[in-house]
Amino acid sequence: MSKNPKNIRLTDTLKLTIRNEFVQGIDNENGIKELPTLEELHQKHKVAKSTLYRVAQNENWKLEKEQYQRQYQEKLDTDRIKNLSEESKVFDVNSINIAKSLLVTVGQAISKNAADIREGKQGLIASQLNALANTAVTAQRLAKLALGEATHNMNLNANIKDTEAFRGAMELLDSVAEQRRESDSSSVH
Repeated sequence: MSKNPKNIRLTDTLKLTIRNEFVQGIDNENGIKELPTLEELHQKHKVAKSTLYRVAQNENWKLEKEQYQRQYQEKLDTDRIKNLSEESKVFDVNSINIAKSLLVTVGQAISKNAADIREGKQGLIASQLNALANTAVTAQRLAKLALGEATHNMNLNANIKDTEAFRGAMELLDSVAEQRRESDSSSVH
């Protein structure tokens, strides 16, 4: 049996190149990894087909390829999770900042309302107070979600340290109730 003169001799360097291309794949012009077959590598490198198949079988290239692909996929998954985790952190920080801004806005509106009432001006109507309360609850839920806390079945557990703020809130509620009573009685007459 005579050797094919078109075939190139499989040197150690060429064998390593072909093995790496078979096991690890080749990046195409678009940067996408392609996994050539032994047949494609035989044609590309012009080595004897039987020699290439025998070396690949003796050195377990197929098993190496499977292990490499599994490790490569695990690394891609780990990198993807890491990137998503970083994006999630940024998103959560932004969500917390939005929640803080909402709460500041609600606090300012309530403070202004309290000042208006003290000055004898018309305060917020019940629907406006309700909207502010809903905004505060929404901001709290947004922040809790961003912090990874549960938002269902929320119970308000306030540790009141600033009694002045608590008294102010209670006075505000009393004044709203008084305004309702006055508006109800004036509309009857």
